[in-house]
Amino acid sequence: ESLTAGMIASTIADIPGASAVLRGGAVTYCDEIKHRVLGVEQETLDRYTAVSHQTAREMASGSLELYQSDIAVSATGYAGPGGGTEDDPAGTFYIGWAHRSADGGVPVVDSVRCHYEGDRSCVRAHAVTEALGRIGLVLNPME
Repeated sequence: ESLTAGMIASTIADIPGASAVLRGGAVTYCDEIKHRVLGVEQETLDRYTAVSHQTAREMASGSLELYQSDIAVSATGYAGPGGGTEDDPAGTFYIGWAHRSADGGVPVVDSVRCHYEGDRSCVRAHAVTEALGRIGLVLNPME
């Protein structure tokens, strides 16, 4: 987690019995920690920035491996009010997810770009909701 700073893991941990499914979480607020802890390639950060599909996917993949979990989710973005770019203004965030394939092969990794107009707290809360929703879709795919 980057812009959510542990809120995703905290929200899951609020649910009784969370210890049966929550293996851990990493707050990787700066690029160096994204690289050192989750294995996000420095080239990815340099070329695409920390707020990108590529970084969100590498964060999720790194978390999947770090925690040896079945599902991992990541969040990176600009909570605002400052920061952002012309293409990704404040309120833009990327949610990445990775999960083990049913046949035990290569993990499935994807991401989504989201934008939410609101104050910092609202953007972060929306990112948590989006991340949890992605976990739900992995667990209960629509046929």
